[in-house]
Amino acid sequence: MSRLGIVLGLVGLLLGLNLPARAVADESLWDPTLPKVLSAGAPGDPIAIANASLQATNVATQTTLDLGRKFLSSLGLGGSRTTVAPGRRVYGRQAIEYVIRRAGSQIGVPYSWGGGSLTGPSRGVDGGADTVGFDCSGLTRYAFAGVGVLLPRYSGDQYTAGRQVPPSEAKRGDLLFWGPGGSQHEALYLGGGQMLEAQQTGVPVKISPVRTGGMTPYVTRIIES
Repeated sequence: MSRLGIVLGLVGLLLGLNLPARAVADESLWDPTLPKVLSAGAPGDPIAIANASLQATNVATQTTLDLGRKFLSSLGLGGSRTTVAPGRRVYGRQAIEYVIRRAGSQIGVPYSWGGGSLTGPSRGVDGGADTVGFDCSGLTRYAFAGVGVLLPRYSGDQYTAGRQVPPSEAKRGDLLFWGPGGSQHEALYLGGGQMLEAQQTGVPVKISPVRTGGMTPYVTRIIES
């Protein structure tokens, strides 16, 4: 089995994810006052980019596996060599709260376009090349990696990475999105009308009231409680 297959198996066994058919978003809903945060893509030679992406995927897979094992160990479910088996599952609520704590530990860190790794803030690209920090999808990817969930780098791909539910049914730990297909921005829902986000250049990671203007038709639930 490939490393990616191992990660998907780990995620499914640990968190019982149910990945449904892709929901159709209303592409007409977007908010032109928000920054368009694509969090993906860079100019350069296509072959070089493909090779670099493959290497980065392998590293990300191993890093996420290691973080998942560390999370299991913190719950007293085994050490660094823990193997995941049916019957040894992580309860969703514990994982959700760990994700929120991990993201919250970065409050005050600068915004950096393209910034954020699985292990912490990093230099971004283009306008974020001189700043160590996070962009919106970099922050959420970092947060979920802490429980062994490897999310895609691009916010639009994260929008379809879990079960999509109406915003009226949003729960703590869900991902909120803005713009066509979730391409414009995303944030981590905290409950009570609050969210945690890396919003835009010049604004550090912070807790904000939920903005409903331009929100996608669905929120995405990565971990079932």
